[in-house]
Amino acid sequence: MNSSVLFVFVLGVLLGVLRAADLALGTDAATGLCMVGSVWWRYLALGIVVLAAVLVGWKAGKKAEAVRSRQPLAGVLAFVGAVSFLAAAGVQFALGAAAGVSGFVRVILECACSVWLSTMGRCWLSLNDWKKPFGGLYLAVAGSLLFYWNVLMRFMENSSSWHRVQPTAAVWQALAALVFLAALARALHVLQPGNAKTLCAAGLAAFALCLCWQLPRVVVLLTGIGWAAPAVWAEIFAEIGLCCVGGIGAACAAACANSQT
Repeated sequence: MNSSVLFVFVLGVLLGVLRAADLALGTDAATGLCMVGSVWWRYLALGIVVLAAVLVGWKAGKKAEAVRSRQPLAGVLAFVGAVSFLAAAGVQFALGAAAGVSGFVRVILECACSVWLSTMGRCWLSLNDWKKPFGGLYLAVAGSLLFYWNVLMRFMENSSSWHRVQPTAAVWQALAALVFLAALARALHVLQPGNAKTLCAAGLAAFALCLCWQLPRVVVLLTGIGWAAPAVWAEIFAEIGLCCVGGIGAACAAACANSQT
């Protein structure tokens, strides 16, 4: 394991521990408002880890083609993410959340993301020689559009401010997932110089934002008072899918950094 990438993984785990403690003691999980301390300490911790991830990833990336090979961890996470996004779409459809235009578009894009992730999971877990994923670049783009749509929805639907940590960070998470999936699609289908640096940096940033920062909130939702409400399960499944994207980012970054040039 590349020592600098391992350092980012340790920082990410530390960020997750601090985030869990903050949700338990200092921040209201429902509103994202801080009850103890300044909101800027939260952003400082998140910013330091993400900046370290980008800088280390940009320097450590060696060979983007490494992701076009068997990757068991990424494959398992891709299948879990596919099931999660499909379940989120199913719950929203059952609840009638897809009746409006924005809800309908989100359900369709979650299904597209699920198809793409399942395709990637099959490729990464295949025991045979690597083959280009079904659907090519078109399906990769369609699968990534969910996070572009989530960025738009966050801006249009949330009355967010810098003092509400969760909604503000959610915009950054969607952007990180979108950038990572775009870098992954380019590494898989468009061979260009610089793919390795971009993929490694984006993968580590997605790891910090989408997995380490988000996983404690998933635990809070699963253990909270209203966890059994159907509407909460739609959110839980979507956030589990986001965590899986962050985990895939970590797996791809490690493969890219540890490959031989």
